[in-house]
Amino acid sequence: MEQTLTRVVVFLAFALLGWWFVGNWLNRRRANALARVIYHAVPVLGQRATIRPVGSGSAGFHIEIQDPVPGVRWAALLCLLEARDFPLAWIYTRLRGRRDTVILRVDFATPPKEEARPDPRTAGAQAGLRRVIAFRVQPESPHLQLSFGVGGGEEDEIRRAFEFAARLARGEVAPSG
Repeated sequence: MEQTLTRVVVFLAFALLGWWFVGNWLNRRRANALARVIYHAVPVLGQRATIRPVGSGSAGFHIEIQDPVPGVRWAALLCLLEARDFPLAWIYTRLRGRRDTVILRVDFATPPKEEARPDPRTAGAQAGLRRVIAFRVQPESPHLQLSFGVGGGEEDEIRRAFEFAARLARGEVAPSG
């Protein structure tokens, strides 16, 4: 009995270690794929960007937009990846519908007027985003905070979010509601 229990524990330890390595590898691949998509979307908000990993690099990354376009003072993006390297957390969050999360923060050259701010309940649809987690446009910095989920095949939503932020900065988004 004791020998069987030892084998089970050793097997579980190796299975979890294997899952951790595979999950870590998958997160690094996903981070690279998302970074490539963001790299192609950067010109919508600025000329270039700097990227820094979050933690070991398998948890996500932070991007700061350099030389912003007219109407934008600064922009930054935080991408948090699913916990693919920890099976229980990954299963739990997957069942709750969580995917990789992008948090876009933009400061406009001039604060948005209250009458020009989109309704938070419909802003995600205006931007063409399916998994909006949080949306806020406010007079204080950062003027725009937009959090949304990006599942597999939904990477084009990052560019749509950038375009929506640029339109907001230029005052081109009509208020809804």
